Amino acid sequence: MARPRRVVAAIADSGNIPEYPVSLAYSMKQVNPVAPADASPGAVSAARKSSPATPPRARRRRCLWFAIPLALIVLFYGAVGYWASSLLIGENPSRRGIMNRGPGDYGLVGETVSFHAIDGVSIRAWWLPATAPARGTVIVAPSGEYTRQVMLPRSVFLVHGGYNVLAFDLRGHGESGGRFISPGLVERRDVLGAIRYVRTRGERGPIALFGVCTGGVASLFAAAESPDVRAVISDSAFSSGYGVFRKLRDYFVRDSAGSRGQTGIANTRNPWLRAMFSITYAPGVVSSVALVYYLRTGVWLGSDLVSVLSPASRISCPVLLISGEADWIAPPADARRLFAVIPARSKAFLSIPHASHDGAYSSAPQQYRSAVLGFLDSRLK
Repeated sequence: MARPRRVVAAIADSGNIPEYPVSLAYSMKQVNPVAPADASPGAVSAARKSSPATPPRARRRRCLWFAIPLALIVLFYGAVGYWASSLLIGENPSRRGIMNRGPGDYGLVGETVSFHAIDGVSIRAWWLPATAPARGTVIVAPSGEYTRQVMLPRSVFLVHGGYNVLAFDLRGHGESGGRFISPGLVERRDVLGAIRYVRTRGERGPIALFGVCTGGVASLFAAAESPDVRAVISDSAFSSGYGVFRKLRDYFVRDSAGSRGQTGIANTRNPWLRAMFSITYAPGVVSSVALVYYLRTGVWLGSDLVSVLSPASRISCPVLLISGEADWIAPPADARRLFAVIPARSKAFLSIPHASHDGAYSSAPQQYRSAVLGFLDSRLK
């Protein structure tokens, strides 16, 4: 304890009041402002521990340490999701192609027609009537990389086989409208619109769907929804959009020699795409793509970026699946997975040796033609 001192204070005013010496004893001991002066050491220690909260500046600093990394993560996934979803959204001249062939180039009589998908998107098509009394109508949907022109060779044997053909451009392709595409989910609306159009033409015969890749997936979706569909032929269909995305990503990043051949987008090899696809190995990227796509279009693709297994399991009409054994984008294992879940009793599987993606017809045209016509003739009686 500090040694006491004596202090003399003089108190005076203008009235000549005599000075009175006053003794004040005080201690130099510092008193804790939080704890009482007579508090025990333990109480003083506890009071110090419960001293005032963290200053506002320190709190802000801590919040920044948390907010900045979080913002960077959100920015990263948002940017990657926006880039990847942009592959499916907006105008892409490469999907429009050059319409330099028509039915007349293949000896067919055709009529250019338009109709609307069930969500109002304008769809352009060719109506190709059968050369004899029609046994039914086949709605033909091309791959997501091409226009209806590429289906003309297959349309020839269908028309000569006694079937009307409605060959159309998927949305966002060729001469059709639409501002975004998908791995077959929104394209099913085009197929359903085509079915409705056939009925409005007065055609009351059986309807079959015939699609390739994305068109084949859209046909499977539509067959699961429409009771008007009597048969489906799906060539090079995949079981999920994520599966295709994963294979293309591995191709761009890991297969630098391009040993898998030339297939659609895989022809475009450049360092920028390789770098962007490398980023998509980060966990959670697929979910961010699905979320950004939904925010931009209002369509939820799901965590698999469209799973085809569920709609395939609801198809009740006959189905023919066609697969190329050298197809690495939608390999035969994918086709067999689809085949396994289809409940229809009348289903068939055609595997073409050495055929690449959407290459079954060009690899074995006679076998392909016989299988397709034989399937239709037996199922559309």
